[in-house]
Amino acid sequence: MATQIYAIEKETNLLRFKSDSIATIINAIEEFGKTENDFYILEDFNMKYVSRITYVDGQCIYNNKDFWCTDLTEFLENYNKHDVKDFLGQDVGKLRFESEMLSNRNRLYNIDGIAGEVEYNIIIGNEFIALFREECVKTDFVTISPLEIAQKLSSVIGLVQTGSFREAKVILQSIETDEFLTEERLQKYIDMMDAADAIDYATEEEFFYKADNEKIEDIKETDVEDEVTLEQQDE
Repeated sequence: MATQIYAIEKETNLLRFKSDSIATIINAIEEFGKTENDFYILEDFNMKYVSRITYVDGQCIYNNKDFWCTDLTEFLENYNKHDVKDFLGQDVGKLRFESEMLSNRNRLYNIDGIAGEVEYNIIIGNEFIALFREECVKTDFVTISPLEIAQKLSSVIGLVQTGSFREAKVILQSIETDEFLTEERLQKYIDMMDAADAIDYATEEEFFYKADNEKIEDIKETDVEDEVTLEQQDE
């Protein structure tokens, strides 16, 4: 499969052009009446990339679409003035930040509808689990065992693997702290779920289904009444 090249307009942060040829992209930009400097030119090498950056200036931006899909030109120009940390609290260099920025934007700009948002959450969820396991591997467990941690987080892991960040947060908020799952660490996980959740949840006006037994029965009863009325009219 050929490498895909994307042109993201800096002013609007919209995906304008997509092609497997850089020449085609450049020609399209010129015909659009703009220059290459007006766009982010991104390449997708179909490479597995685990996003690690978690905090910028104390704010959790882990895979957050509002952060990564904004114009970060000024941020990069003043990169040394910002405090950028990864999942383990380690400093992140500019080169790593730029690489992760391109990778994150590629994924975010290719989300296709709500199903695509769920798929994105599933991908990020599995990366989150990989980072969590890295944190475990680098921990010297003394008074609590990894198996005990796994048992406490079993339901959370299942939800995270299906992209159900909203539900996972509810359980994380109720987990009893211990020597490993400290209040600070649990809050970090909750912040990451909050920041990364790409799902645009439906409002009451947008619901397509309603999981309410009483309402479902009311609908069924109404349907029966309508059928009886129609039969009487036919007679």
